[in-house]
Amino acid sequence: MEETRVYSCPSCGAPMKYSISNEKLKCRFCSNTYDLEYIRTHFTEVTDEKLSDFNWIDRTKYVWEPYDQEYLEEFDCPSCGGKISTKAYYGTAKCPFCKHDVVITSDFDGDIRPDKVIPFKVTKAEFIEKYQEYISRIRKVPKPFKDIDAVKEVVGCYIPVWLYSCLCGEGNTDPSYKPLWTKDYPILANDTDISREVFYTILPYKFDEAEKFTESCLAGFPASRYIIGAENAMKTADKEIKDIYYSQKKVDYKFKSDKKKPKVSTTEDLIDSLEGVKLDFENTSYRKLSYYVVPVWLLTVTYNLEDYIFAMNGQTGKMRVDGIPKKRRVLFPCLLIAVLIQALIFACFFIPFAKAAGEWRMTLKIMSLFQFTWLPLSIDFASMFGKNLKKIKKYCNSKELKDQKIWSVRDFISWEKRTEK
Repeated sequence: MEETRVYSCPSCGAPMKYSISNEKLKCRFCSNTYDLEYIRTHFTEVTDEKLSDFNWIDRTKYVWEPYDQEYLEEFDCPSCGGKISTKAYYGTAKCPFCKHDVVITSDFDGDIRPDKVIPFKVTKAEFIEKYQEYISRIRKVPKPFKDIDAVKEVVGCYIPVWLYSCLCGEGNTDPSYKPLWTKDYPILANDTDISREVFYTILPYKFDEAEKFTESCLAGFPASRYIIGAENAMKTADKEIKDIYYSQKKVDYKFKSDKKKPKVSTTEDLIDSLEGVKLDFENTSYRKLSYYVVPVWLLTVTYNLEDYIFAMNGQTGKMRVDGIPKKRRVLFPCLLIAVLIQALIFACFFIPFAKAAGEWRMTLKIMSLFQFTWLPLSIDFASMFGKNLKKIKKYCNSKELKDQKIWSVRDFISWEKRTEK
């Protein structure tokens, strides 16, 4: 199979890009559009190369960890023959010579091919509109957040995730125990382009609307492959679920102990008993792991050497915002306060002293000396206060920021009571 592919327009040969509004590939020059079925047929695009009995859970024993993520790979552009250098985990690139968007198909072939893709549903214009609406509701926004150049840096990219589902319990025959259901829990498979905090704020995705993976959806968008393999993803999810299960058992124990004498006498005995409990993951009736790529819009604004991240779910339009530091003028108010304090001291102390002593010249000399001593201290005070204020980087200045939630595995879990057969 070829290592790279360029989707050139069959009519004029210009590069094509996936059009979100049309849900087709669109030529940038002649504006002709081609649906995905046409692309699959005329570009001989493979829909799935994995065997029919392929199972990610069974294949985890082969340790599907990719090679060094900082390693640079070099490819020949299929359009002009120029050299394209990119990091090993990137699945798309742009030729620096002909500017064609290149899909690195070798990162999506064989057993490492994603199972499904969620194409973009939300356009770049919609992201910019929501971002500007958010900025307009905040007072005293620093200039870099309002510049037209800021929204030019908006990037739409595809992020790889592992989709994990399972039904697990202790494997006993007690009809009263509650098995733990986990359904469609997305595990971030590459945290180089987006942090876990940002990604888990724009959840959930509608995975039931995903389509069979096709490289043509990636044309024109940065896309990456996983760097966290299936085995590590499984271990992470299993550990999180075990912790939740044990925590729930402790809650149930505490609740029951209020009603009747518990079977174990102390909390320490309970913990010891739980350590002997082995959740049944391998022999459960339902356990599944799938490999998806999902769409995200990202904007990074740099202000005072700090990055502020704004992100949007490319399918649902759910937006994640960062706290924006308010623009404050600190030095001038502090100096004004210092002048007022000096005037107050002069009115309350120097004028009565001069009247009593009758020495206005001496009073003026003392006041001048006081001025030269107090003014530098006032400036130092204003500067120090301003530096300390800068440590307060972010302000909860919008309802969106206060209501943001970071999703966890708990949000994808439900408990069911086993019914007797």
